[in-house]
Amino acid sequence: MSMVHAVELPRAGWLRNRTFDLALICGVTSLALVAASLIAIAPALAGLILLIDSWFLGYPHVIATFVRLAPDKASVVRHRFLLFVLPVLVLAVTAGLTVTAGIGGDVTNYVYWQWYHTLRQSWGISQLYRRRSAVPVGEHPKFAEALFFLVALWGLLHRLSAGLDFFIFPTLPLYVPHVPIWLADGVGVLALAGLTWWGMSRLREWIAGELPVAHTLFSASHYLIFIVGYVLLDDIGGGWVVTNIWHTAQYLMIVWLFNQNVVAKSTGAPRGWYFQLTRNNSAALFFTLCLVSALPVYFALNNADIWFGPTVVLVTAVMNQAINFHHFIVDAVIWRKRRNPAGAPA
Repeated sequence: MSMVHAVELPRAGWLRNRTFDLALICGVTSLALVAASLIAIAPALAGLILLIDSWFLGYPHVIATFVRLAPDKASVVRHRFLLFVLPVLVLAVTAGLTVTAGIGGDVTNYVYWQWYHTLRQSWGISQLYRRRSAVPVGEHPKFAEALFFLVALWGLLHRLSAGLDFFIFPTLPLYVPHVPIWLADGVGVLALAGLTWWGMSRLREWIAGELPVAHTLFSASHYLIFIVGYVLLDDIGGGWVVTNIWHTAQYLMIVWLFNQNVVAKSTGAPRGWYFQLTRNNSAALFFTLCLVSALPVYFALNNADIWFGPTVVLVTAVMNQAINFHHFIVDAVIWRKRRNPAGAPA
């Protein structure tokens, strides 16, 4: 995949430059770890952190999907199925799942899908760093992918071994199998063995002056966040918030970087409502656009019961989940299109 061709690649293998990439890797990871520390020290803060994460990162990152889909008229035409047909189909399927399996069916589907979605985004970004690296990345891509998956699987199995009944709130039931502790721990041992080998290999490369710096930093952040969010934090809500902060903040930055690639390659001012509104992809205006666009949509969904009574709670829950599922599917499509290489998620 190609990214910002106009920018000379430093030896470290940055996607854009040192400042941007350290913010993407170290800054976002640090933010997630601060949230983890606060939740571990004062579990009562998990609700407040969840609220802040949802409104300032979670909801805007969903809106960023539509910025990626339709920044101009040509993109709207090209992605008309994803924009106009797919949402109706996803809403119908989500409603059908709710009728047959209850809200617990939607919640359970979301928990698994969100885990996989976060994993695949992380792997996609790591592949960008592999391709950007000025020195060869030592381990085989298949081993790297297996280790990415193994660490995430350890986290998921560890979470399931706790015997979960609900997700974040008791009103959100979960239908998940109880995983034996020995199975989760066994996968954990394998993951730690793989991490030990990976760490020793990177140490040798560092000593030899052949360390792929950016790729190493990003890979380490993946391992760290999944272990902290899924293994070390006992509270499922708190653990989910930690990984979600990391995931959504990265997504917003990657979408902005994709649009910056368009600006860099354009011979003149890029056409389209998005580039005009954000003055050729100003970072501040991009985030403001995503935030302001998300506010009325999610405020209406989250407060519908105030105006229409508790009977609409189920309907708003279905719509919320349909938006999430649509986001998952769209990401799995648009970031893999060879004609629109931007890198990243799903």
